[in-house]
Amino acid sequence: MNDQACFVRATITAGIRTVYYDRGSGPTLVLLHGMFGDYTDWEPVLEPLSRTSRVIAPDLPGFGDSQKPDAPYDGAFFVDWLTSFLKELGISNLVLVGNSFGGEVAILFALAYPNRVRQLVLVSSGGLRFYNEQERSLLREKFSVENLASLTPEVHEWMFRPIFAEKALAWRHYLEKQNAKLSRSDRTEYARALHRSMLTAFSLYFDDELSRLKMPVLLAWGDGDVVFPLPLAEHALAKLPNGELVLLERAGHAPQLENRDAFVGAIERFVRVGMPAGARR
Repeated sequence: MNDQACFVRATITAGIRTVYYDRGSGPTLVLLHGMFGDYTDWEPVLEPLSRTSRVIAPDLPGFGDSQKPDAPYDGAFFVDWLTSFLKELGISNLVLVGNSFGGEVAILFALAYPNRVRQLVLVSSGGLRFYNEQERSLLREKFSVENLASLTPEVHEWMFRPIFAEKALAWRHYLEKQNAKLSRSDRTEYARALHRSMLTAFSLYFDDELSRLKMPVLLAWGDGDVVFPLPLAEHALAKLPNGELVLLERAGHAPQLENRDAFVGAIERFVRVGMPAGARR
């Protein structure tokens, strides 16, 4: 982690201070983390991927060490921010990678700017499950700003348990990282950003838009993902014009944390030749 800190920078993007990891050269990979996350959600794969690519992993606005403004945190907000962020870094063509909520942001950007996204990687992505109004109402109440601002280590353990297929070192490290956020001075602003981002996440459903994603799309899924189970990926695969699905064994909702080698291998092959070895149609 200390070595990685050498590659962490900050910039002002659309008026928002944005912290990001930037290392390597070659094809540009931009990695977008999921809900409750930050750039360290990619920690095990950052250095390996940077051996063959330029790897950029930002803390989304409202998350990690990036600024947490009083903003809508809707789809347009994140697309505008990402557009400005890429312009600031001089990136016009990229491989866009998103995990969970980061996948939703990635899809939104790829739909808005298809000519800028060379390849799209959706890692156990959101946006593929429909939430009806009753479900959204219950989730709004469950994840209210007040509830999110008063989380405890005990609630964290219950809430984040489904993310991991195996309760090993990666699980314990992730839980420690989440518990450390409870003592941050910007906890209230973080709860506000989380709540609004979650409302966005629950409202997005891309079933009718998937056919518009003409670029090569890799669906990288943990075989033990219970948050967004495999049938969601298989349904999406059937709608993608140029899609591939690769299963990452012994991994849950954040496979980059549980099966680093398989994840890195799948991404490197996809970037190099457009499809991963052993992919399924």
